[in-house]
Amino acid sequence: MSAQPMFFGPSALPLFGWLHQGTSPARDVGVVLCSPWGREEVSAHHSLRQWALLLSQHGWPCVRFDYPGEGDSAGDALLDGSVEAWVGGVFHAIAQLKQQTGVSKVCLLGVRAGVAMASLAAQGRDDVVGLIAVAPVVKGRGFVRELTALQAAASKRTEPQPLEGVFQSGGYQMSQRTRDALSAVDLAQLPQAPAPDVLVLDRDDMPGSSAWIKALQAQGVRVQQQALPGYVAMMADPHHAVAPQAMLEASVQWLAELVPDRRPDFGHQVAPHTTPLSISAEGLINVPDQACGVVSEQALFVSGGPAFGLLTQPDQGQGRTGHAILILNAGSTRRIGPSRLSVTMARRWAAAGHVVMRLDLAGIGDGELREGRVLNMSYPHEAMDDVRVALAYLLAQAGVKKVHACGLCAGAYHALKAARDGMPLSSITMINPLIFFNAEGLSLEEGEDFSVQKVHSAAASYKESAASLEKWLKLFKGQIKFDALFKVLFSRVSMLVSARLKNLARRIHWPLKDDLGTDLRRLTGKGIRVNFIFANGDPGETMLREQAGSVLTGLQGAGVLGLHIFQEADHVFTDTVVRHDMLLRLAQIMSDMTAVI
Repeated sequence: MSAQPMFFGPSALPLFGWLHQGTSPARDVGVVLCSPWGREEVSAHHSLRQWALLLSQHGWPCVRFDYPGEGDSAGDALLDGSVEAWVGGVFHAIAQLKQQTGVSKVCLLGVRAGVAMASLAAQGRDDVVGLIAVAPVVKGRGFVRELTALQAAASKRTEPQPLEGVFQSGGYQMSQRTRDALSAVDLAQLPQAPAPDVLVLDRDDMPGSSAWIKALQAQGVRVQQQALPGYVAMMADPHHAVAPQAMLEASVQWLAELVPDRRPDFGHQVAPHTTPLSISAEGLINVPDQACGVVSEQALFVSGGPAFGLLTQPDQGQGRTGHAILILNAGSTRRIGPSRLSVTMARRWAAAGHVVMRLDLAGIGDGELREGRVLNMSYPHEAMDDVRVALAYLLAQAGVKKVHACGLCAGAYHALKAARDGMPLSSITMINPLIFFNAEGLSLEEGEDFSVQKVHSAAASYKESAASLEKWLKLFKGQIKFDALFKVLFSRVSMLVSARLKNLARRIHWPLKDDLGTDLRRLTGKGIRVNFIFANGDPGETMLREQAGSVLTGLQGAGVLGLHIFQEADHVFTDTVVRHDMLLRLAQIMSDMTAVI
């Protein structure tokens, strides 16, 4: 396999990353990829992976990695994340690349804030021969203003209550001190050039980085600048994200001109003057504020298949409960989850004695793509194959007796489907599911357009508009399409009638196909505990109440089904305060689910 997962850097705060080595002869220059921050990093993950794969295929070994306190790396965003720590992460990635591959020089490739981290890391170094700057953040102050505007637009809280000393944007956090340090960054004012050669790949829909380019040229840097398409698609939500092919090809061409010669004496092996360390796919992670403060994390392709997972366990000598928890992809977001939600859950649960696997299904995140399939499909056809293999691994290899599944959005659907298919699960916890039946082969966008969910969303929108005089005037003036309104209302009434008829059919034990109430009754009857968590107003809550009918309240009353609603939350619990409350509730749910072995 050309890409190897690894933990590296300081043992007290290990970084997670990937080493990419192609099959063609390597050059004496490797590439370290420096990611953006926050929501931009989650979106750009797919593109950076494609960048590393392409570069390594052309002979440039690569390392891509997560900064301290971000992604799969150890640490907490507030306690361990800082500009200094992020720059230190670049240092460690350079050292790891040189140690493992024997290259003597490196090129840094940064995207957005990653350009700033790369430029700061390159100060005073003589082994950085080039910098590829993709849509660079030149002035930190402007970038922080963007993040502030994003947070203001995204917040659903009627009275925002910012945490003291915390700056948040789009569900991601940094300390106010880190925000201030980031605001002070100005690449045009750096005392030294980052590299002798710089390629600036600006987006083609906005002005470029002219002031920084002039500053680089004044320092004697050979600068090439290109404005290319692809940025917007690269930064779309993960289920829409597309690698910027023109930018990828431009970087390969520029590097080929900068470093034309390969390293024929060594091929892609490490040069004789280096002593490579064995690549470790396991790291020890400190978990703050937990009784068992250290967990081990292991990266693996599950049973040699295409699905990729991070297995988090109590460290040796710590007590184990005999329970395992499988966390499934939220849409097409990789295993870290929105706002790093899955990382937080996994490490806290492992510190409580459970074994936890965060899984990337095939074609999502770092899961290998199956032949004939497409990347970033939120509801893959073979999702249940990957789930089945993961459950078998946990039961056979992790020494547990019971397994629980948890997921948000598409992950919630996969958990329900696995239980419905008879897989060995003791409980399922579903967070904001949008579909309950027949989602295989859908992208998240198609899932959002799925007729039931679409009608619920449209009906809710019309209901809200009914209180607006302006909307009524538009209707009477013919500015609102009456036929569309009629179709939605007719469909909504049909659904309500269908729900009533299904309730009646269940009472007389009439067999129903694809019936949520019947399925929930059957699952709980087999001893599987079921939990739902919803953001208030999320369409899935209304769908659940209607499609499960009176079965829902009956199972709640029997104590075998839990339903938890959070006010002022969005679909992925972006708000830090609301997410904190949800995590506390989720911890209590899992404590209840794992109380008995």
